[in-house]
Amino acid sequence: MGRPRTPLLDRRRIGAAALRLADEKGTLTIPALARALGVAPSALYHHVSGRDEIISLMREELVLTTGGDKDWSQPWESGLEDWARTYLSAFAAHPGAVPLLATAPLAEPFMHTMYEKVAELLFAGGFPARQVMPVITALESFVLGSALDLVAPPVMLSDVARDANPHLSTALDHTPTDHSRAARAFDIGLRALLTGFRDLLNH
Repeated sequence: MGRPRTPLLDRRRIGAAALRLADEKGTLTIPALARALGVAPSALYHHVSGRDEIISLMREELVLTTGGDKDWSQPWESGLEDWARTYLSAFAAHPGAVPLLATAPLAEPFMHTMYEKVAELLFAGGFPARQVMPVITALESFVLGSALDLVAPPVMLSDVARDANPHLSTALDHTPTDHSRAARAFDIGLRALLTGFRDLLNH
């Protein structure tokens, strides 16, 4: 039959399919990815060296589909908030991929470029060098947890005995029972983090 006129695989297709697979299955294997793409596992190795490179392609696909062209000229607080909200949207759209993307080393130049912009923003805001990476890591950890919370059930605490837990019950009475719960928690947590980061500059 000859080779198809349109190649079955390219690196962009592999990254997109890996993201979909991670969302559906919560994991990623070469055989499962090959089946999803309708090719033999050996065909993947014409384009990637292995699982680590596939995870790199997943990151690249995430950046391409969420937009990496941010305005980094704004003050550090608004810049960090904008970055955190964009980051949250990207991860919330692919919750199954979060464990893979959050634990694999960041060796990609396009990711280094993004972190360079964040670091430059913080240096320009007056943060000393020793605080820059802790601030970035703290914000990222919060965003990753918030992304998982956005796809969790709207009600996480249930069947709480009011007599035994009166304070918790009162708090739950004032907590939304839809997905706005996670969004409100993110807004409060982000505000608290930014306030804490601002306090770092004064000490």
